[in-house]
Amino acid sequence: MLDLRLAACARFIRPGHKVCDIGTDHAYLPCFLVKNQITRQVIAADVNEKPLSCARAHIREQGFSEQIRTLLSDGLSGIRAEEADDIVIAGMGGELIARIILSCPWAKDPQKHFILQPMTQADFLRHTLARHGFSILKEEPVAENGHFYSVFLCQWTGEAQELDELSALVGKVPQSSSPHRDAYLSFQADRMERIADGLSRSQKQNELAEHYRTLAADIRKLLPKPGKDDIL
Repeated sequence: MLDLRLAACARFIRPGHKVCDIGTDHAYLPCFLVKNQITRQVIAADVNEKPLSCARAHIREQGFSEQIRTLLSDGLSGIRAEEADDIVIAGMGGELIARIILSCPWAKDPQKHFILQPMTQADFLRHTLARHGFSILKEEPVAENGHFYSVFLCQWTGEAQELDELSALVGKVPQSSSPHRDAYLSFQADRMERIADGLSRSQKQNELAEHYRTLAADIRKLLPKPGKDDIL
């Protein structure tokens, strides 16, 4: 059974395609994909030997040693282009995910799909992807243990763009049908308001505080308006 974050990643995998899971930990996602016949060929990669050893043990326990290959690799450096169609990078900070993608010589291929789940700095990752010609096709927000995350499906299009601050904060979440959509947007609005409250304690930061309050208000405009029943 996958947690909500990995389950969202699994939903973005194209059936029958070769998958690479970067930072695989216990290889829960690769085993799930093979067990559910979503794919028959997965690379489970990690930069450290200890989690990779745990992954090997779990793969053997599940009986999937022929379908899942483990690999010690720093990001995508040990993966060849022909070995992966759908690349999952989950459970890392947005800055590290961006660095892994941008350092990969074959990432700029529109046939490749990247499924990304940043634990932090999601706005930084959206900014960086857009600036380097990667487009986010979909996002699925998830709420888990009181924290909010978003899973990105993206590919290289070569169309570089500069995102405004609002777009970097919410991405494609407003178009999502996820039951966690509104909670994710509310969380981001609350976060902007907390930043504004902190800044407003200093008179010199009033203008910047107002900027964050405006961002919070713009995010709340993306939420559905309450109906009569909600008001009553």
